Amino acid sequence: MSPPRNHPVGGPRTTRAATDVPVALGAFVLVLLSLQMFLLTVGLDALLSDDDSLAWITAGLSVVLAAGAAAFYRYLR
Repeated sequence: MSPPRNHPVGGPRTTRAATDVPVALGAFVLVLLSLQMFLLTVGLDALLSDDDSLAWITAGLSVVLAAGAAAFYRYLR
């Protein structure tokens, strides 16, 4: 005879709000990474066309987005 269970067979249930927040943050991280890839493409194009000011601006924004994505990713873990 097995002992009585306090939760269903599948494990403890989580509320919908508890699962919606990580999914939303994960989607936001994907958007940030997509924007960062776009900025890297623009920055490389500017670098190859000798537009140094645009290349530095996009590099700076890319670093800021990478830090934001890393912070959100760390929050998710």
